[in-house]
Amino acid sequence: MNKRNSKTPVFLKSYDKTKYRYEKLKVCKKCHTFTILGDTTCPDCGKPHLIPVEELAERNAKHAMHTVILVAVCLGLLSIFLSNTLLQMALCGIASIVLIGVLWIVQRNVLDAECLRALDKLFHANEKNVQNGIIRDYKAAIDYWGTDNQRCYEMLREISTLLHNDMIRIRQLTLLQTFLLRKDMDLELEPLLVRKYEPVLVEYIGELAKIKRDLIKDRTFQYIMAYEPEIMGQEQGRDILTAIAGAAVRMKHYVHSYSGLVRRYAYNLPKDRFLRLYQMIEQYPNEDWGRLSEEVMRIYTEKYQWDPDFQQKSQRGHSI
Repeated sequence: MNKRNSKTPVFLKSYDKTKYRYEKLKVCKKCHTFTILGDTTCPDCGKPHLIPVEELAERNAKHAMHTVILVAVCLGLLSIFLSNTLLQMALCGIASIVLIGVLWIVQRNVLDAECLRALDKLFHANEKNVQNGIIRDYKAAIDYWGTDNQRCYEMLREISTLLHNDMIRIRQLTLLQTFLLRKDMDLELEPLLVRKYEPVLVEYIGELAKIKRDLIKDRTFQYIMAYEPEIMGQEQGRDILTAIAGAAVRMKHYVHSYSGLVRRYAYNLPKDRFLRLYQMIEQYPNEDWGRLSEEVMRIYTEKYQWDPDFQQKSQRGHSI
């Protein structure tokens, strides 16, 4: 059976990227359980009291500010109460109002900074609770392994926002290789790169080189070159390396930076990818391409010198 045909068609939920990793973290107002999964019900107490940690931090910051205002009001009332004359009472009242007004304005201006300080304090005070919450989320995701791979992957993808290690990356890659991947999917690559040679990662990169080559960037090319001999020993290893070389052809920077990789697999590039490479070499004749330009000319002479597509020099804007 064709390996691709044995994969499961899925429609993955879109992955909402946030500016800061902690933005997806939620906490239960009742039992202070933390979770990164997008649920509305607390996974521990079962109550619908989950709120974003930023919201809780803002509440804490505002509560602290309100406490300061309340103290200022109490001091103002006390000063009025201790006054001996009506004039003193009036002056103390006016001074208290002005002080409270200034304090309120200052608090408004520093609210964002105080919220960040409250957030930092929240994390430090609940470091163990946060760790326990992420571990609980991870165990909940693994419970779906083999029974609902799509849900398992989507949960692990969320958890990986805060939990970074090769084990969780390899689990995500293993699940991805059970899916029938498509160009329109919300896929990622660089967050899944591991530190060692991993065949399942290489297979995934090989698929992306065919359907979503724009995800293949410098870190991926460097990974591939570091483990090129091991990849060549994989089943369809040469095909994967050829596809990755084809992905490099989309930009001059990649061709120039990884010219050795492109040169080694240029002969087997699909015609459209080789045509783009050929036109790039011709467009920049003074560029130092190393041995790549010689190899491209050799392949052109051997395979394509009579091909009409290669005679149309105006096709320099050929689609990538």
